[in-house]
Amino acid sequence: MPLRRIVLENYRCFRDRQEIELAPVTVVLGKNNTGKSVLTRAPLVIATGFDTTTTAPLDLDRLDPQPVDGFSDLIFEQTPHAKFFLGFEVDGPTKFAMDATVQLWSDRQTAFVSDLRLVLAEEEFRLAWEPTSTADADVDAESLSYEIRVPGRSPVVRPVPFAGLRPQALGIPELAPLTDRRLGLSLGPIRYLSAYRDRPERQHRLPLGTPGGIGEQGQGTLGILAHDHARRKGELLGRVNEWLALIAPGWWIEEMPAGPLWSAVLRRRGSQLKVNLADAGTGLSQVLPILVQCAMDEQRGAGDLPALQIIEEPEMHLHPGAHAELADIYLSTAEATGTRFLIETHSETLLLRLRRRIAEQKYSPDMVGVYVVEQTDGVSTVRRVGVDEMGDLGEDWPEGYFSQDYHEVRALASAQLHRSGYAS
Repeated sequence: MPLRRIVLENYRCFRDRQEIELAPVTVVLGKNNTGKSVLTRAPLVIATGFDTTTTAPLDLDRLDPQPVDGFSDLIFEQTPHAKFFLGFEVDGPTKFAMDATVQLWSDRQTAFVSDLRLVLAEEEFRLAWEPTSTADADVDAESLSYEIRVPGRSPVVRPVPFAGLRPQALGIPELAPLTDRRLGLSLGPIRYLSAYRDRPERQHRLPLGTPGGIGEQGQGTLGILAHDHARRKGELLGRVNEWLALIAPGWWIEEMPAGPLWSAVLRRRGSQLKVNLADAGTGLSQVLPILVQCAMDEQRGAGDLPALQIIEEPEMHLHPGAHAELADIYLSTAEATGTRFLIETHSETLLLRLRRRIAEQKYSPDMVGVYVVEQTDGVSTVRRVGVDEMGDLGEDWPEGYFSQDYHEVRALASAQLHRSGYAS
């Protein structure tokens, strides 16, 4: 049940309405400081308002380790008394769409939902804020009045308390379909892996119980592997090593007890050498959380909901050849598990491998979504670039993007010809 579609308007660096359809593997590209991270982290912001008890529209305190200072930071140009728009659609057994306008009241240092729409089972429920004559002077986000429109009923105006983006069910019969938790309205799991991933320690603890996730910086990765080795017969570790062999041929990783602690070591085929992961190249430790999470998704039970996995710069510290192998891992994991990947990347090689697999007919073009973020005069826009059945990019691909290698090779050849006396 992961997110399928996101809509943003007047949100941070995106002034105009932007719509993003999430494919099983969605890659977001763009030059530095254009708004890629704003886009890829938007689901995290939305999630803080959907499953919370706070009276604020979004529980921004939950964004650690990527916090914002306040609601004004979420509004384009940080305009006082302004508003921004968030919308989303969710797949799954209970498909639904929701969008909300969040309004900032700078004088009161507060924000509230001024308009909310839910589409569920082809029925639309709508709440629209009804300001009173004194509303400008006294905005109480806990007791605002809304016009409530539900199918088959006449519109009514009532005070509606909110918890995040969802109104609370406090004896308001018109809102029962919208607030009934038994409907199972959920965004599904949303996970985030930062570009700044932890370096492994020389030794680590075996978790006392079942470990949680890998964490925003991969900090839980080695504990998960120790748990798998000690209690699960190393099945997860075996799958991780299958993928690791593609990235670092001839090497595999083991978990070894070291007194009360454990160590992750690298072994090499045909050798007794053992290298502590802390002493290995940075690239392996940076890619390990990605491999572990994908292997965990493969082992996920049938009753668990598929996740949206956000990954920033998965290619960090890796040789370009490994970028291509990561693309294959994303495709196979998405196909096998239903996990959706939202990837911020600068890797041309990763994109080329995705296109190649489509051209080879191993995956359909629908498996991949390509977006380019651009910025002009401080205003960012998102553009989807089509990928056809031959793996070719559509006309929306920005001119000159990823052309640096071509220009460098051309300049190198020109210089070589000049020195050889063949310059024209």
